Amino acid sequence: MMAWLPIFFMYFSQVIPLNQVLILEALYYISVVVLEIPSGYFSDVIGRRTTLIISSLSFTISYIIFGFIDPTFISLLVAQIFLACGMSFLSGTDTSFYYETLKELNLTDQYVNYAAKVESQKQIASAVAVLSGGLAGYFHLNWAYILSFIFVIPTLFLTFKFKEPLASDKANQKLQFFSQIKALGNELKQRELRWLLMFSLFLFILAHIPYEFYQPYLQLLETNDLSFGFNAAIFSGIIFAITRLIGGYAAHKSPAWLNRYGLKKLCFIALGLQLIIISLMGFILHIGIVLIVLLRSFSMSLVAAPINAEIAPRVKESNRASYFSFQSLLSRLSYSLTLVFLSFIAGSNTNNWSSLSTILIVTSIIGVLFFVPLIMIKAGNLFNTNSRF
Repeated sequence: MMAWLPIFFMYFSQVIPLNQVLILEALYYISVVVLEIPSGYFSDVIGRRTTLIISSLSFTISYIIFGFIDPTFISLLVAQIFLACGMSFLSGTDTSFYYETLKELNLTDQYVNYAAKVESQKQIASAVAVLSGGLAGYFHLNWAYILSFIFVIPTLFLTFKFKEPLASDKANQKLQFFSQIKALGNELKQRELRWLLMFSLFLFILAHIPYEFYQPYLQLLETNDLSFGFNAAIFSGIIFAITRLIGGYAAHKSPAWLNRYGLKKLCFIALGLQLIIISLMGFILHIGIVLIVLLRSFSMSLVAAPINAEIAPRVKESNRASYFSFQSLLSRLSYSLTLVFLSFIAGSNTNNWSSLSTILIVTSIIGVLFFVPLIMIKAGNLFNTNSRF
């Protein structure tokens, strides 16, 4: 329940110019990258429960800095690093923890259904959080971080009460760190995993562009009096909440749509939808475009459970958290480099339509150039089952 999601860009841009906001975000993703593989290795060797405790503690410290310390570039950077630690120690471990718990209960054949249910509930909880964060941001933007701090306290207590799944007991199969890296390379000899990795990287970047830039988009609408009197923070919270609810619906329906349409069609619908959203945001500054932005979470939620259900059984138990962390690492590294590139386009200007439009149009053009080769790359037998594409 991250209540800060609908206001973070606005909060940062109150303190630092647009290009520094993008650099700050890039440094966050780079921090996640630096911590990603060690956190996955830590999870595979030490255990899921301890890793999730560290994640919750890191989130807590981050929200304390964001919410209770006067913001400067340095304080924001320190808070971002703790936030990155929370994200990286969560990434991969949450999926592995859940999969191995189901394995202990002999329920892995139902993983896609259970994972879809979890994803749906997660989106609904997030909708409540971001709506609350947008309302809090109306009074003061850092209140959303204080609210996130309040939300994370129960999470911290819950992680201490977790029980380590027996399936993740690595006492007899601990690998040396560099051996683990080599093992991940061996996993990627599977053509199916290589295609899923490339798809995941591409979708992560495309899905995060509207996430990153819809807040300055709303601020421009507010400045131009195109938002019908809505405060940008409140409006952002409402929009984000609705996107989460739509994402929750997509996650809930994803197993049925997977059986009906096949994985390949779901993947290309997810990518195509993101390209449409980015392009429309880049060419048109209008309140009506916000209705299209509502579908941002739809793409990620549509394929989250089906993709994880394809990956998890293809990766060895001793490598699973590390693999998911490795995938997350590459996704965030790619996106951080994208943000650094876009920071040069943005320049040192404050938020304005010319800079924002250029950033979004350039991104959509690059996205199309990568989309076509992805269609042509062979994916082994990944789409041989239940595919009607």
